[in-house]
Amino acid sequence: MIWNLTHHRAIWQLCKYVGQDESVECLILGGSGKFWMDGINLEFDELEYPGWLHYEHMYHDGNRINEALLNDVAVPTIGVINGPANHSEMALLCDVTLMAEDAFIVDMHYPINIAPGGGIHLALQQAMGIKRANYMMLTGQAIDAKTALEYGMVNEIVPRDRIYERAQELAEMMMKSATRITRRVATQILRRPWKELYASHSWSDFGSEMFASVAAAIDGHAEHDNKYWEDKMAAVDDGNAQQLLDSVEKEFHG
Repeated sequence: MIWNLTHHRAIWQLCKYVGQDESVECLILGGSGKFWMDGINLEFDELEYPGWLHYEHMYHDGNRINEALLNDVAVPTIGVINGPANHSEMALLCDVTLMAEDAFIVDMHYPINIAPGGGIHLALQQAMGIKRANYMMLTGQAIDAKTALEYGMVNEIVPRDRIYERAQELAEMMMKSATRITRRVATQILRRPWKELYASHSWSDFGSEMFASVAAAIDGHAEHDNKYWEDKMAAVDDGNAQQLLDSVEKEFHG
């Protein structure tokens, strides 16, 4: 999946649609191919439309993704991290999360000059602990599958070619273990900590991220930073997550 304006809006709309379909008993949410997310493409000039971008697309749609997944989908959810994952919060927020054995989780907000306030920070802090999550976000640390399992971020590590088969097995197991009403009520009980966390902090923290982004877009970068950010944004535009990770690893860890 390429992260673009269409997907940013379509994901929360999908969750609302799924939540209204009474025939759905479990939602399996994941990427296709080798990547959970393969690059970013905003498709227009950010400086020309800053108000529309930062409110309609980022602030409104971004918050609705997490809200819809947590509140509108009343059945169990299974997140599938099938490959390298930026914006992994959608999988981490699922009731059960599987991760491919060769995948990794990374948050690239801070390393490309964006404050991490759009929901990923809450998911990471809740899933792996505040100190580990803060270190990860401030240094660009990549979390491999073994470490993610050790930290409690995911439930199982599965070979990539079997990961959706395993997700289907778990979904069928959940359906056989309890009746329709019990399954739905249990899901809401177990999801309460996530709901309370996002209701308390998501919109305000995302607003802080948007303020920083708008201020940075207006102010620009210091002269000595220009080449640094040009190289990073080129890697993002190319969808080259590994190139971006390599540059961050070299800066912070030598």
